[in-house]
Amino acid sequence: MQPFIVVRNYREDDELKCQELVRDYIMSFSNKSFFVFCFREITFQFIVITWAVFFIFLGVPLLFCALTVPGCIFFLFTSTYFSFYAKAVELMRTKPSQSLVAECYEPFIFRCSPKEASYQIFIENCPYDETYKNKFRRRIVAAISVKNHHAVYNAAWIYRFAIAQDYPHQKIMEPMIKILAKNCVSGGYASLEATISEWQESERDFYDDFGFVTRQIYHKKIVGSSLSVMKTQLTYSLRNDEALHKQN
Repeated sequence: MQPFIVVRNYREDDELKCQELVRDYIMSFSNKSFFVFCFREITFQFIVITWAVFFIFLGVPLLFCALTVPGCIFFLFTSTYFSFYAKAVELMRTKPSQSLVAECYEPFIFRCSPKEASYQIFIENCPYDETYKNKFRRRIVAAISVKNHHAVYNAAWIYRFAIAQDYPHQKIMEPMIKILAKNCVSGGYASLEATISEWQESERDFYDDFGFVTRQIYHKKIVGSSLSVMKTQLTYSLRNDEALHKQN
């Protein structure tokens, strides 16, 4: 039996699964962020300053001051982890307005990796009856929502986006973004906005291929003003009817 994915509108009973998906998606970037932060200049400065304070002002022997290194690394790890966790909790608690989910149907005994499997994509309804669909296990592998952008006039903002690891990002995201674009055009919006971090390479490649352009690049604070993450705001014009028809 070939696995398939159904892109459909969000339902209330999807909320718990979407929350888990959002949490896992956001937290998947925490370890990568931690390793990058470890080799930034501010981290070495923090270790040196902490070492100096313990040795000069507190009189701690130089050998024991070496313990400040793992202590600083642990502090950096916990700060990074809880910063991402706080963001995940914030998005989990946010109730979506216009939202889509991608529900994956896979055989109960499925030994193939999602990256290697070939998925059929159906929009809203699949051609199979309920008896046949009961032979598959169901899992929500992607979710995306849009709402009014608070800073850009007449623009819709993509938020609460999440996709499961190992699944084909571009193949799943393309029909979801197309449906969102159509809904936003019907709603009278002029553009579709998205914000991604420096860790989201796959998402950035997809947005570039789809036709999004960079509006601005900025840094968002993670721990004070010392640690920050580079963010990119992307925009897609919905009034370019010719480009929208090409995507269809």
